[in-house]
Amino acid sequence: MNSRNSEAEEQDLLCAVALNAMLPLANERTLQSAYYILRGRKANQTLQDVHLYTLYPYYRMFSRFPREDWEKIVSTLFQSGWILPVEAVGTNSKPTFRFSDTGLQHAKHTYQKYRFDVWFAPFTQSDLAERIEPFWSRLHLMVQTISQMHHGDLGFIPVVSDKTAQRWVKNQLADRVMRNAWKQQLSDELYRLWEPLDKGVQELLFCQLSGAGQVGKTMGQVAEIRQTSRSYLMLQFRYGLAASIQTLLAESNHYPLLSKLVTESHKLDPRLTESAARTYALLQTGCDKKEIAKKRQMKESTIEDHLVEIALRCPEWDMTTYLPNELAKEIVETSERLDTSRLRLIKDQLEATVTYLQIRLALARATRGAK
Repeated sequence: MNSRNSEAEEQDLLCAVALNAMLPLANERTLQSAYYILRGRKANQTLQDVHLYTLYPYYRMFSRFPREDWEKIVSTLFQSGWILPVEAVGTNSKPTFRFSDTGLQHAKHTYQKYRFDVWFAPFTQSDLAERIEPFWSRLHLMVQTISQMHHGDLGFIPVVSDKTAQRWVKNQLADRVMRNAWKQQLSDELYRLWEPLDKGVQELLFCQLSGAGQVGKTMGQVAEIRQTSRSYLMLQFRYGLAASIQTLLAESNHYPLLSKLVTESHKLDPRLTESAARTYALLQTGCDKKEIAKKRQMKESTIEDHLVEIALRCPEWDMTTYLPNELAKEIVETSERLDTSRLRLIKDQLEATVTYLQIRLALARATRGAK
């Protein structure tokens, strides 16, 4: 495959990802909503969209996705006639888009062509995507460090520059007993963890690892060797790491060392972003949102965003202080009747006293309950 064909495949793959991410957002959200999801934006509107429309596989798929590249893809989708613009109706609505019949057909075709059903399978919740980068940083650096130890050479440059990952590895190896355990068992546990994966995925993961006398290949180098799209390899890479994380969480007793890579040691709730977790901790002491905003020196709207995230990720939280059960039921029924999750459309059908926060909480909890 020459460079021109490779670029064409890359563009086709990115268009396929964009189309399939946009499918449930059509007539509901703006085009930028899909971009924010692919980038992994941590704003609660984005997180709520991921939950509402079950877009977990797409969240943080391309965390460094340049906006200019996104604009090129959107332009291609319009020029190909796969999506069509929908103008805003009213002063409070935003422009959206809809799919043409050929767009729907192309989305389905490329979903099958690129085996999205396989590569997306592990992604059943949004926090899994957030775990991938720190998991890989810890694992990559640990493999390099243990390899250097076996060769008696500790004067190496860490392949991972992230200070948090460096501290984690250093702490793991500070104790002599743990250090010996990692030296003796790492290769066996890693082999057992990755052995069930597709052979191509195994090779993709292993060839990127660095050690004594070996420098891991970059994704671009692997793409050139395999003559395939870099983004397609990224889907397989994410799949391999996500499947690994799931296995380690579910079978930690079988992987006593590698399971430490995914164990959270801090006291904040690991299901939430750090800021939302701090809000949740204050909620559990009896503080209301106004008090929390004052204590944390934040806008009340920011605390409301945290409440929505908590409703999404913490089913045990009792939110009746902010949303009575009967009102929650009415909001969900209105959303289902209108067949929309657009807040303004739902609010127009409810009493004037119903707030946007209450609608967001109701939809968040309903989505959580449907999983």
